[in-house]
Amino acid sequence: MFRSAEQSNFSKIIARHMTAGDAPLLLEGGTGIGKTRAYLSALIQYGQRVAIVLPTHQLIDQMLTSSDLAATRGTARIAAFRPARMFESRADYEANKREAIAAQVLFCTAASVIIDQRLGGEYNGSTTHAYLLFDEADQLPDMAALQSDFTITQAELAGMGIRLTTVTSALQAILAKPPRVVEPEIRAAARIILDAIEEPAWYQSAGISDDGDILLTHKLPGRLLKKISNMSNVAFVSATLTVGGSFKEFQNSMGIAKISHLSCAIEPERHGALDFHMMPMKINSPEWIAAVVQMANEAPGPVLVATTSHELSALLGEHLPGAVVRSAEETAATAAGRVSATGMLVSAGTWAGLDTPLRWRSIIVPRIPFGQPVVIDGNVTTSYFDARNTAIRRLRQVIGRGLRTPDAICSVYILDDRADKLVGFVPERFFAEWLVRRTYIEGARKEVVLSKSERDPAVRQRALKHYGRKCMACGFVPKVDAQLDVHHLDPIAEGQRRTKIEDVVVLCANCHRLAHSTRPPLPLVDLVALLNADE
Repeated sequence: MFRSAEQSNFSKIIARHMTAGDAPLLLEGGTGIGKTRAYLSALIQYGQRVAIVLPTHQLIDQMLTSSDLAATRGTARIAAFRPARMFESRADYEANKREAIAAQVLFCTAASVIIDQRLGGEYNGSTTHAYLLFDEADQLPDMAALQSDFTITQAELAGMGIRLTTVTSALQAILAKPPRVVEPEIRAAARIILDAIEEPAWYQSAGISDDGDILLTHKLPGRLLKKISNMSNVAFVSATLTVGGSFKEFQNSMGIAKISHLSCAIEPERHGALDFHMMPMKINSPEWIAAVVQMANEAPGPVLVATTSHELSALLGEHLPGAVVRSAEETAATAAGRVSATGMLVSAGTWAGLDTPLRWRSIIVPRIPFGQPVVIDGNVTTSYFDARNTAIRRLRQVIGRGLRTPDAICSVYILDDRADKLVGFVPERFFAEWLVRRTYIEGARKEVVLSKSERDPAVRQRALKHYGRKCMACGFVPKVDAQLDVHHLDPIAEGQRRTKIEDVVVLCANCHRLAHSTRPPLPLVDLVALLNADE
């Protein structure tokens, strides 16, 4: 059943929490553990009604057809709850609702759990189950689904015969209508948005969006689940729950006061191999697009190019004629199914939940996936801190796409010069190697007015940190770092290369000039010998 001791331990912790939960469980499973099979085994063996909560219906679809569910479900009755808008008739919706409520294992979205709480368990019954497990829980602090699930559009208002004069009056008009006239999702959204208006808090805003819809947004949107999040029969699992090794940021974003003593992060000791290659560039420039295309063509396949938008995917697709480009109308998994064993997928939305038969040999990140700002009544309601944490989580997720099997080998290429401002996205077991062995792709010829060799300032910073702030030839210790140079043992002017930390040394200005007094430059050992001979 389990392929490793870590996977077995992950399952055992959930089983223990279900029988003796003292507070909500926060459980991080490092990429490669196989957390899905671990928690499915524990939940199904529990024998009582449980709800498995996922961020989107697309992920529910993938779960229902996964090999993990097939291997663990046994005779358990399993169903997925879908909202009314996904059915052609009311009768079909009601039939799905009855099936979902009766199932031993219910799959649903986080938005539906919030609605069920507001409707007293009469929506899909998820909040009345013996145990709730939120998978991909790292997405809850952002809760992107709320932008659609808790938006009341102009068209929906018009369909109910309500004119939008003020937000409050429109919401009150919705709640005054009989239930048969208003879909339960809209009624619950109206209650939630009205609560945000009547009980204002610094982390939530309600108003009219740029599109003229009634919209609720949060700096801490996960707090819509605050009551549920603090129950002892709830678990949050993900590969990226921690930031900087701590659960505190997630706790704060969800409003969780206390966590179970069983909460922990489990990292596989050995699972897959990664190497990182950095080409820090200014995004949205012609040179940046050209570099992404070149890297995609040169990287070993199969290649995943993880973009931040369908627009960027389409642009890159014009320059990568052999690639499969995911459209906005299909899932990332569906698009990946059209990729050959050595082919290429260019896709937005691949930060999480992409599980395919392909094992990606190369992953290219053209642009850091910072969260997009949300605008309410003309005001931006999100901050750089929010966007940075979102970027860290998404990078950790996309790296995991290349670590799906124990023997996986994957190269990660990042071409955004903002990457060095982020920390915490490299899996812990690779972090030491990341510090000293990641390569910087530099020396490429860049046509401006004259052709010049591009040097990466991050190489200098890493070299000073790794070797120390003194000349490695004469031992000179300067008062300021500006008196030290980073010398490439293999001259950068000879062309583009992947620079490792062992390819450079730290020299004072005098020793650097002396090293370049010959062609090729003097090796460090010869430079030291020459200096000692002069003494």
